[in-house]
Amino acid sequence: MVLRKPGPNDKLAYFTRRTFGGNCSVIVWKFEGEDNANIQYTCPHCKNAGEKQQLFEREKKRMEIKGKKKAVDAFTFTCDKCGKEISLEKWVKGRGKKK
Repeated sequence: MVLRKPGPNDKLAYFTRRTFGGNCSVIVWKFEGEDNANIQYTCPHCKNAGEKQQLFEREKKRMEIKGKKKAVDAFTFTCDKCGKEISLEKWVKGRGKKK
């Protein structure tokens, strides 16, 4: 499957670029007026590189943040090769800053 990359005149409803550890990364973008998100990733579990489209929905996930379990909104998809889940939690301004 070939994903349509965003161009200079495209309006995006959502875009994120995240990295996990060394060379594992995820790029997700969603065009305005579309329901599907475009995902380009390198799996942190099996190091497989892949592309996919999936309905963009966030769900509540229980995650441990700084030693405390909290419910956070996360966009989750599975790796096509190993089948493990990859979760991207909703970014909240100021959560990762040191005091």
